[in-house]
Amino acid sequence: MSCVLAVFFTAQAYSADGPYLSANLGLAALSDSDITNPGEESEELSYDTGWTLGAAVGYRFNNVRVEGELSYQKNDADQLSQMGDISDMKGDATSTALLVNGYYDFANESAFTPYISAGLGYAKVETNDMNVVGSSGSDFNEDDGVFAYQVGAGVGYAVNENVTLDLKYRYFATEDAELDTSEVEFASHNFLVGIRYNF
Repeated sequence: MSCVLAVFFTAQAYSADGPYLSANLGLAALSDSDITNPGEESEELSYDTGWTLGAAVGYRFNNVRVEGELSYQKNDADQLSQMGDISDMKGDATSTALLVNGYYDFANESAFTPYISAGLGYAKVETNDMNVVGSSGSDFNEDDGVFAYQVGAGVGYAVNENVTLDLKYRYFATEDAELDTSEVEFASHNFLVGIRYNF
């Protein structure tokens, strides 16, 4: 038992300076989107909880990590609200993002290392086959490339000197996407698990 505790409390949740690869998978809770249409009443679109995944390559020096990440997120549309009327929706909204992230690791003598993070980059926001259920009109398929950012916090657990497991929260958002004649908000609360391999 004492040997197990010794390993648990002395393992470092961070590795020596150098490159690493990481992958993440999790739940994406996309916030309701305000949709602004010129000359019309604003609408609000809600979504089901979706999923997100990503991969990154980075470099660690001291307590700082910098990485480039490619991520993807998908949420099915739920309901559209306009002037008190609520309609069921079909279709989905997605984002494909490329961001540069920075992390600060709060190094300590245990296997657990808390950290905070922030990132900036670009995202392609899309709507796919979106329409009111039962509508005879054409499905809405549009996309826009916009500025994106994210902030977050998490904790890593060092399995060994090379492998670290991550549990993290991120707030991911973009500037309003211009989809046809509408401006649409895109902001999400994401909860992820991941793995890092330190070389």
